[in-house]
Amino acid sequence: MSSSQELYNRLNEKLRELVHVKNGKQVTNWIWIIVGMLQSQSSNLSQIANCLPLETQAASRVTLVRRWLMNPQVKVWMFYKKVLEHVLSGWSTVNAYIILDGVMVFGDRWQIFRVSLQHGCRAIPIAWTIVEGKGLVKVTKLKSMLEKVQKFLKKYVKRVTFLADAGFRDCDWAQLCLKLGWNYAIRVACNSYITLTDGTSDRLDHLVPENCNRYFQNGLLTRDAKLQTNISVTWTTNKAGDLEMVAIITDLAACRAHLREYGRRMSIEQSFRDDKSGGFDMEHTRLQHAERIDHLLLAIAIATLGSHERGEFILKGGEDARCQVDPAYKRTLSLFQLGLRWLKRTLATGFHFLPDFLAVLSNLKLKPVAIPITLNSNV
Repeated sequence: MSSSQELYNRLNEKLRELVHVKNGKQVTNWIWIIVGMLQSQSSNLSQIANCLPLETQAASRVTLVRRWLMNPQVKVWMFYKKVLEHVLSGWSTVNAYIILDGVMVFGDRWQIFRVSLQHGCRAIPIAWTIVEGKGLVKVTKLKSMLEKVQKFLKKYVKRVTFLADAGFRDCDWAQLCLKLGWNYAIRVACNSYITLTDGTSDRLDHLVPENCNRYFQNGLLTRDAKLQTNISVTWTTNKAGDLEMVAIITDLAACRAHLREYGRRMSIEQSFRDDKSGGFDMEHTRLQHAERIDHLLLAIAIATLGSHERGEFILKGGEDARCQVDPAYKRTLSLFQLGLRWLKRTLATGFHFLPDFLAVLSNLKLKPVAIPITLNSNV
């Protein structure tokens, strides 16, 4: 039996149990695309097709992939929702952190905006949407996606905190979170205008000296006082080594602990890297239609869930299991990378070490293996 067929069998049993459609071939081809993506670690259609163990010519295999991507009968949320319900079935007591961020693909033609759930110092996809063009996006463009996420998550987690960077600094984002019943922590520009409770009004970068942390309660954001919020300010160094202000607005108390919580937002940036250079090379997709990218992201989402699940499996196996794929003395790989490397090794050395796909994740706590943005030690 080929390694692709073995991987297909491991995915097939659980996905068919969870996703029921009239035309079973939709699920069959979906699984084959996931298999091809995992084997090739690529989102390129020809690379995916090259890993399919079908007795057809390359052009025919690429056509199979392309037809699934453009099939209007494949309802992305319907497929994925059933899997997520199973994944989060044990999360009822969890205070969840969701992260919104965007990434450009196909040059500057498309932006993918994705809501992800923080898991083990990385993040797993919950929902996504594709917007044409570059630049900042208004809340109206993503409101329906966020409302869908709220309706889904309220059944499975205890509380939700929304995290976003300065690309979503408009007050409308915070106001929508309050309407959805979410806490929020959003980074704002250092020149944001604020009015304090004592009547002082000025820009944040004029109010907070360099290398000093400040916590303001019940401030009014913008000159027009559009939002009453709490603001935490600290400092970091950017990639060029220059000092940079980090200002976070939140409906929670402005304090050191909640400022640290904002560091969870880095999970999704690392997860986008997993999708791209670290995993499935998503940024180099040449797909030109939003619907096809949407379908591709459905396959990537299952591949990501499977990698996180295998990562948990490895950590439960102890240091002996981890050291099979991570040569360092202490863990240096994310759950995603542990799972992806375990998959490659077991397909090469022995199928019996490859766990079945169960579509189950625990809310495990992990120390990060790297901290891309380091806040001051006195935060």
